[in-house]
Amino acid sequence: MKFEGIRLLLLGLVIPAAATAQELSLGQCLEYAVEHNRSIQKDRLGIETAVLAKKEVVGSLLPQISASAGITDNFQKTTFAMPNFVNSMMPAAMQDPNAPKYMTVSMGMDYSANWGASVAQQIVNFSIFNALAIADESKKMADLGLQMTTDDVIAQTAQIYYAIQVLEYALDQFDFSIGLLDKTLGVVNANMENGLMREVDAGRIKVSRTNLETERASMAQALDVQKKLLKLQMGQESDSDPVICKLESDDMENMLMLASRPDFRIESIPAYRMLKEQQNMLGLQHKQAVYAFLPVVNLVGNYSMNYMGDDFKGETFYHFPVSMLSLNLKMPLFTGFSNSSKVRKAKLEIEKSHHDEAAMTQSLEMNWANASGQLEQQMRAVSAQRENKELAQKVFDVTQVNFDEGISSLSDLLNAQSQLVQSQMNYVNALSGGVKAYIDLKKASGTINELIDNK
Repeated sequence: MKFEGIRLLLLGLVIPAAATAQELSLGQCLEYAVEHNRSIQKDRLGIETAVLAKKEVVGSLLPQISASAGITDNFQKTTFAMPNFVNSMMPAAMQDPNAPKYMTVSMGMDYSANWGASVAQQIVNFSIFNALAIADESKKMADLGLQMTTDDVIAQTAQIYYAIQVLEYALDQFDFSIGLLDKTLGVVNANMENGLMREVDAGRIKVSRTNLETERASMAQALDVQKKLLKLQMGQESDSDPVICKLESDDMENMLMLASRPDFRIESIPAYRMLKEQQNMLGLQHKQAVYAFLPVVNLVGNYSMNYMGDDFKGETFYHFPVSMLSLNLKMPLFTGFSNSSKVRKAKLEIEKSHHDEAAMTQSLEMNWANASGQLEQQMRAVSAQRENKELAQKVFDVTQVNFDEGISSLSDLLNAQSQLVQSQMNYVNALSGGVKAYIDLKKASGTINELIDNK
């Protein structure tokens, strides 16, 4: 793990300077994205929160110890009014007939102080014990949430990476086609000087060239957008300029052709596993509602020392300890049927989750089947468009030779060149569709993280 951390650190230093250092493979971009993507970093904090939540629950199961202390100056003591029993208790001869019926007495001493400590321990509390299991389940769900976010980031980053490769490949094809037109325009201009070609012929070539340049500019703009999206997905600074590996069409075709078609195993798909964990959580929440009917037993111990007196010394200063140990039981008897409603509600949530599971299973199976079928269809399209591109190239080469020899017309050459450009774009679109289907299948089968190994 230490060496892995060092490698990721070095990758983080290399990528911002990639424009001058090296081209980045898909695996390197994915590793950087997994380490720096904002959503993934946020989910990592969620895992730490779940860990702390469990510690919080564990803390409530441990003895709760508290201490207190205080000092009071009773500068105005409490005064009570009571029957004047002093006068009535005296002998009749000594009683004062004019004495008031009530007398007032000041209670307490000038000063009082105390200190003490208490210990409380939960002996029986099924709700707290169940809360510990809920905290464990929350940690598992947070881990799965991180995995799901990571899979999404990997899929999105890979899609953008391949889109950039395809767009750069398409731009190269446009540059090649524009170069061919420039070459043809040079021939036409030379023939115009000899009176063999007309100015309108040169105009037609310029129009075709302008159209290609316009399409190329739109594609270059799309490429710039994709590069910005890649930096956003990877969590890079906006002023960085990552350079990715150039697309080798044969290598990409081989990758798609040789890519394994993973079997559908629903247990390996994070979304399904998350649903199962959510069902476990619903079961624990149902227990929590049931445990509300059960008693709670606490053990409480207190010890304190009290001081009082007109001064903190002398005959009027008193101090005495107070201690107690109690075992408390709390048993709910009637809660207005609210607990019963909570139990029933929790059962209904569990039943709803079973319907969710059935629907998700069907949806995931359909997604896998669609992605698998789409990949097969796109691979047939890639193969067909590659053959069509090669054929268009041969037609253009022959037409170019014939044009140079004066056999073919300029219209034939421009048509062949237009068909070549169209076949190149069709091939690029087929490759792009194949890559998308490949990534969709990897994600639908729960194996998208294997793309990180793509060096």
